[in-house]
Amino acid sequence: MFAIERLNKIKEILYKEKRVDVFELSELFSVTEVTIRRDLDKLAQEGFLIKTYGGAVLNEKLVNKPSVIEHDDSVIEEKRMIGKIASQMVSSGEAIYLSPGTTCLEIARNIKNKKLTVVTNDLLIAYELKDSAGIKVIVTGGDLIQSTSTLVGGFALQALKGIYINKAFIGVKGVNPTSGYTVETYEEVMIIHEIQKISNEIVIVADYTKFNRTAFAKLGDLQMAKKVITNKQVPDEYKKYFFEHQIKLYTTFEFA
Repeated sequence: MFAIERLNKIKEILYKEKRVDVFELSELFSVTEVTIRRDLDKLAQEGFLIKTYGGAVLNEKLVNKPSVIEHDDSVIEEKRMIGKIASQMVSSGEAIYLSPGTTCLEIARNIKNKKLTVVTNDLLIAYELKDSAGIKVIVTGGDLIQSTSTLVGGFALQALKGIYINKAFIGVKGVNPTSGYTVETYEEVMIIHEIQKISNEIVIVADYTKFNRTAFAKLGDLQMAKKVITNKQVPDEYKKYFFEHQIKLYTTFEFA
């Protein structure tokens, strides 16, 4: 088992059990306790866990599932505004990627009058664009993640070989200075890492509820993209960080 696979399995156990034991993990993965402690050190640095004597516990202050606040009318409206801002970054004739999620779905709803090629692994986004005469939609195919509209796996990765994209809009579930950008599954990470290889530009789209949150799988550090679209409610420390690292921040306050 590769180290990254072991780390993700440890995360999975932590999600379910809330705690892990060094000895038990050593036995489970057939590696030394030193190796497990190094794994726990790495996950502690990401803010995913808190080390204890002989093991670790889930850092529930930072690691959490999306809450019902995301479905509040105010948050939905902020997502719509993000979609409008993102659509203005898209020029006719371009090829773009839209990652799974409701924020990128709002982008799709705002580009229907453009002439584009849209690559996506989200069935809902593809369906949203089905009647847009000027848009060629490429759906990756792949394995459907249960209870979602997201396609992942080998077929999805293969579909991305040999194509090139002008802009990739990436929705995330968590934005945190320690753990960086995070999403729900490692399979999604694999898709987006492939997208990074074939895209001229990466744009992160995240409503304000995603900040100071850590989801299951790390996508990359906060410097992985040079443009971020969010809302005016984004915490000031992130505005300072993005400014200091020459990352362009677009907010719904500027657009209103």
